[in-house]
Amino acid sequence: MKTIFYVIIFASFLMASIRDNAEKFINSVYGKDVQVNFIKWLPNQERKIYLEKKARLRFMFDHIYVWEITRSDTIVGIAILDNVLGKSLPITFLSCFNSDGKLIKAHIVKYREDYGYEVGNKRWLNQFIGLGVNSDFTIGKNIDGISGATISVNSVARGINRSAIIVEYLLTKKDAGSY
Repeated sequence: MKTIFYVIIFASFLMASIRDNAEKFINSVYGKDVQVNFIKWLPNQERKIYLEKKARLRFMFDHIYVWEITRSDTIVGIAILDNVLGKSLPITFLSCFNSDGKLIKAHIVKYREDYGYEVGNKRWLNQFIGLGVNSDFTIGKNIDGISGATISVNSVARGINRSAIIVEYLLTKKDAGSY
């Protein structure tokens, strides 16, 4: 019983640390003069299946973390913290989009594998800047691969693609009044 308690406390601390790191990164991207509204988003089953099919990537968890970024009551962006499966462990990443649904910054928040960590390289992640829901995320075509990190490269590229699809949906729903 005591062990379960410690595991729960440790897991809560770890997730809080990841969320804190994500929020620091969000503030560095969008600036200090913005309002940041956090949402633990749970897509319904129909939406989840649609997103998985369109991105060709299954969700690891039932929820993702979403931050709506506003300035003077106007949406200036949406940031998404999500996980994709590397070779055997989750890769936690953050995608920051502007109000047009274009990626302005991506960041690997937590990489847990022994190999493939190069996907966290800023230069590699910068090639996604400006991409959105209608962009081509094909590895070897307009996204460079990384030797020895094939699984991580494909997972992160599909994850950022899925984030773009989610952002398009959330921006459309926000125009309609809610998520």
